[in-house]
Amino acid sequence: MTFNNNRRFTRQTFDILSSSLKVDRKGLFDQIEYEIPFDNIHNKKKVQTQINNNLVVTGLFFFVFSFLFLLGTAEELTVMFLSIGVIFVLIAFINRKKTVTIATYSGDEIILYFNNKTKGEVVEFSDKIIDASNNYLMKKYGKIDRALPVEQQIDNLQFLRNREIITENHY
Repeated sequence: MTFNNNRRFTRQTFDILSSSLKVDRKGLFDQIEYEIPFDNIHNKKKVQTQINNNLVVTGLFFFVFSFLFLLGTAEELTVMFLSIGVIFVLIAFINRKKTVTIATYSGDEIILYFNNKTKGEVVEFSDKIIDASNNYLMKKYGKIDRALPVEQQIDNLQFLRNREIITENHY
């Protein structure tokens, strides 16, 4: 299954393969293609919206200066600093980044971008990534075979339980 994801100048293509997730990311000046094995994908996701705090603080800085000039006789500077402060705060809110993030056990993250229109399909695709990873791990480690050593099978089930793929009752 293939999923295309865009944010401004970054275009991402995700392919769910049989044992990994293939990511092709193209930016304005770079391109990277890599695969993340399902063994490495965490089964939790985080949906978040991030605002550029530096722009907000800069806007508030200009607000404070506009009030300092308001105490004096420089009305033009008051209006100018107040306008600049409003512009910085507006840019911070317009430029906020909305992401669905899936962590990996190597410390990297799978980041999918969304807006208000695409949030549902992006969250649904992130669930498909997690489901594909969980199904792969269940097939790989969840088999019970009398020919294999019991200790190895218990370790495999313990691995699945630690990853929260199976419940305590299933274990």
